[in-house]
Amino acid sequence: MSTMDAREAEIAERFRRDTAQHKMTVLHDDGLYRHLRFMAPCTSEYWFDLITWPGRLAVCGDVGDDYVFSRLPDMFEFFRADSRWGINPHYWSEKLGGGRRSVKEYSEELLRQRVVAQFVEDARWDGVPAGTGKHLRRWVLDDDLSDEHTARNLLEDFTYQGYEFSDVWEWDFHDYELAFLWACHAIVWGIAQYDAAKQEPAALPPKDSTRLSECSPVSGGAR
Repeated sequence: MSTMDAREAEIAERFRRDTAQHKMTVLHDDGLYRHLRFMAPCTSEYWFDLITWPGRLAVCGDVGDDYVFSRLPDMFEFFRADSRWGINPHYWSEKLGGGRRSVKEYSEELLRQRVVAQFVEDARWDGVPAGTGKHLRRWVLDDDLSDEHTARNLLEDFTYQGYEFSDVWEWDFHDYELAFLWACHAIVWGIAQYDAAKQEPAALPPKDSTRLSECSPVSGGAR
């Protein structure tokens, strides 16, 4: 399993844990106008709402930021069609008002992976001076790379017996925020709960005026 696959599997498992006790409450359901709430009884931890109106879907609550997607008149239809094999953060993030970059953040782990992958590729095809790997670990990989600007400077300045990394400025070290990935799972899971209830009308939760303030607040969330 690749590191990216492992990361996605980790957030999927986290979402299952976080929402294990969640129940759906229908606050509004009128055609393309929907307001669904998902939360565990008497706790505000990891609660979230799915709200739709023509051409828009918003997911908000204890999920980090609020996310508003735009693509089709019925956004449930959009996510149903594209989620048969799980979440699709790369495509879905394009449908946000702020675009893909708005839900990405610098990843030190991604930088380390990119550096190692480039070194291995160069060593395989072109060869590198003996001792380069040790020098790379000492002067780059063993350093603190938590700040992107500092990390990029280290890479651009790295050189050993004529070997250096080229076009470092083009390398992308940004990955999707965990909160956004969590929200993607929330959308897929929430729509599935709604569809299942629609197939059994008697099981559809009635509209509920319960307020979040009536439950004891619990710190934490998908942030």
